[in-house]
Amino acid sequence: MPAKTLLLQCDVTVRDILCTALREYAHAAYPEGGSECAQVARYTLLQAADTIEAGISDETGEVQVSRRLRTNLKAALEYWFDRRDEQTCASSVQQRTHFAELLKGSPLCAADLEAARLADRAAG
Repeated sequence: MPAKTLLLQCDVTVRDILCTALREYAHAAYPEGGSECAQVARYTLLQAADTIEAGISDETGEVQVSRRLRTNLKAALEYWFDRRDEQTCASSVQQRTHFAELLKGSPLCAADLEAARLADRAAG
C-alpha cells in the first residue's frame, strides 16, 4: 500500500519558494467569494503552506504532508514558474525539474536551485 504522506526535504530558501507558490496559486485558482467547495480547496492549500512553513526550519529540513497535495503542489509551482518566466522573459526548465524531484521525495537545497537557475540562464 503506498504511503499516505509526502516527505518534503528542503532548506528554508526552497521552502519559501514552495510556500509562496502555494499561496499565490490558492488565491488565483480559488478567489474569495467562490463556491463553498472552492473555498474549502483554498483553505486547504493555505493551511498546507502554513504547515510546510512551520515544519521546515534551519534546524529541521523536512516535513510530511498529505500525498493528496502533490497534484496541487505541482500546479502551484507550474503557475508560479509560468508567471515568473513571463515577467522575466526567462526559462525555468531546470528549476522545474528540481522541484518535480522534490515532490517525488528527493531533497532540494538552495545551492542546487541556484545551479539550475544558472543552467536555465545559459540555455535561454
